[in-house]
Amino acid sequence: MKLFIAEKPSLGKGIAQYLPGPHKTGTGCIECDGGKQIVTWAFGHVFEQVEPDYYTPDNVPLTPKGKKKWRWDDLPILPEKWVLAPKPDAKAQIKVIRDLLKKADSVVNAGDPDREGQLLVDEILDECQWAGPTQRIWLAALDEQSVKKALANMKDNRDYHNLKLSAQARSRADWMMGMNLTRAFTLTNKGSGVVSVGRVQTPTLRLIVDRDNTIDHFKPKDFFVPRIQTAKAGTSFWSAWQVREIDGLDGDNQLVNKAVAEKLAASAKASGKALVVDYSSKEQQQAAPLGFSLSELQKACSAKFGMSAQQVLNAAQALYEDHKCATYPRSDCRYLPEEQFGDASKVLSGLSRLGYGDLVTNADAKKKSGIWNTAKVSAHHAIIPTGSMTGQVSGDNKKVFDLIVKQYIAQFYPPYVYKATKIVLECTSEKWTASGQVPVSAGWKVVFGLQSAGKVSGSENDNSPAGGNSPAGGNSPAGGNSEDEPALSLPVLQKGETLTVTATDVQSKQTKPPARFTDGTLIDAMSNIHKYVEDPQAKAKLKETSGIGTEATRASIMETLLKRGFIERKSKTVVSTGAGRAVIKALPDVLTNPATTAQWEDVLGAIADGKVPAEKFEAAQRDFVTKLVGVAKQSNITIGDARPAGGGPAGCNSNPKKAAASKAAASRAGPKCGACGKGPTVVLQTKTGKDWLKCEACGAAFWPSKDGKSCGTQWAPLAATEKR
Repeated sequence: MKLFIAEKPSLGKGIAQYLPGPHKTGTGCIECDGGKQIVTWAFGHVFEQVEPDYYTPDNVPLTPKGKKKWRWDDLPILPEKWVLAPKPDAKAQIKVIRDLLKKADSVVNAGDPDREGQLLVDEILDECQWAGPTQRIWLAALDEQSVKKALANMKDNRDYHNLKLSAQARSRADWMMGMNLTRAFTLTNKGSGVVSVGRVQTPTLRLIVDRDNTIDHFKPKDFFVPRIQTAKAGTSFWSAWQVREIDGLDGDNQLVNKAVAEKLAASAKASGKALVVDYSSKEQQQAAPLGFSLSELQKACSAKFGMSAQQVLNAAQALYEDHKCATYPRSDCRYLPEEQFGDASKVLSGLSRLGYGDLVTNADAKKKSGIWNTAKVSAHHAIIPTGSMTGQVSGDNKKVFDLIVKQYIAQFYPPYVYKATKIVLECTSEKWTASGQVPVSAGWKVVFGLQSAGKVSGSENDNSPAGGNSPAGGNSPAGGNSEDEPALSLPVLQKGETLTVTATDVQSKQTKPPARFTDGTLIDAMSNIHKYVEDPQAKAKLKETSGIGTEATRASIMETLLKRGFIERKSKTVVSTGAGRAVIKALPDVLTNPATTAQWEDVLGAIADGKVPAEKFEAAQRDFVTKLVGVAKQSNITIGDARPAGGGPAGCNSNPKKAAASKAAASRAGPKCGACGKGPTVVLQTKTGKDWLKCEACGAAFWPSKDGKSCGTQWAPLAATEKR
């Protein structure tokens, strides 16, 4: 009997349906092929690291809850032999797997196609002491064609041993760092709060805190851009002064002296003439954006729909597992293997049947875009549609699926073609520049419904200091810029001709702080951590390889920070709380610096590639934790309880009694909702103590009527009520 062990029930059932019949559903498994092949499953990790109490002496005093007290005497806790324990809610399924293994002749590891999926099943086999032949099935998609192809191309599970070691090293490093350093910095804390420390969560929090501090302490600075207006053949255009070394510039090469700017403009007006010293105009092409990695998909959905990173991951996972209409979502790659190009016609035909017929009609299945590049594909390829679908997608799933489909179809459209023009004028020995773009052919942009707008820099609607522009649209996910801008052009000129200056002005501008993080931009920052590292050598190294966390874990890291009260969401933005800022201020730089954990991710990748022994990495982590426990002992910090209370993250100096009262107030039941008629509603209070109602079914908020028994007729959106 061949036993398949899948990562989760949905994956197991997806495999079983394409194995030979007859099929018979049993307890925690599905028998196929007359019992010759059986599919069973886990529920994610069914074994977990034991708690630190397991490794500490039996004579450690207990807390009122029966847990061993945290003490300096027991730190650091560094297990000599790592022990796993069954999760309480998985014991029944573990018994099912253990009993099936006793009957099996061979096993197939059917974990998700990533390092965690590899470890998840391998640790089951280790704990059950399985030593028989084992294969690995690598499922990039769960449609019929992909599953049958994967079944026919299974490999020896030993080929993935280094991938398991990498995941195991990551798990142990996270345990040592989280358990030891959280205890150490909590023990040294003079406040009441737990100082939660994590290998990935802490540097991620640092990114948010640093951005918030930059914004909060930002002081806007005025700068000025002199311009001249010229014309030819009835077409007038503005050209911006080309910055050069001159009195009045600041360190960022911005002209901050208004008098100097006005003098430049006045001199140009007095001259009245401008000489064309350079002119170029040529057609340029822009290829369709590459396919989606998970981080790029999260970034696009955050910008377009305001979805959180976790919502996007959940939707993409549902498209993969439940609807089988998209490939494996936890991918860090934007390319496709060239071997799959032959499947393009089938995928496009399937998408035509799924409602994308108009777009598929104009697609050329024979066109091979730059997305097809086997050399740039590692364990996974870009997230693409499979061309088939189980059931109907709706809501967030539909939004995410639509983006994935259009990104794929765009590969089979011509490039976007535009005419790029650049003009350099000379007036009063100063250079003045203008550049413009005019669409020639929309190409792939029509897939996204874009207007392929042109731009002219230096014109009245341009806000760039020096007037420069990049090609319209960009190579961004979902087709780039969707703003409907007028197509503006520049006149045809000849080098050496003279134009009349018809007007001059000085644009007054002001520097702006960076934007607050959103889920999408934070995911992008975690993926491209080199942008936030100042050391040139570290930046160069990290640019090639590193990020914080992985495609599979970044969303959960954000959710962890939210649950611990270190960050909160405000509209579409993600901001740090007072507690989060206090934690980052208190911890040493080596724990919060994003470069540290990014470099560790490099080593974990090297372990997966067989280039670094896992033991070497673990030994280094043991030394690191030991040193940081010593640092914690010498620290003196005061941080309050950061746990959420009363409906939102508490600050550093949160009052437990006040939080409890707030929580009690929030739990009071209100009358039936006057908006949707369903309810239930809860009674909340404003800062001044005035009651208001919120419906937990539809989200409407309103003031109660005078009798307090029924909803008032005047209700407003929640945001408006909160302002009152």
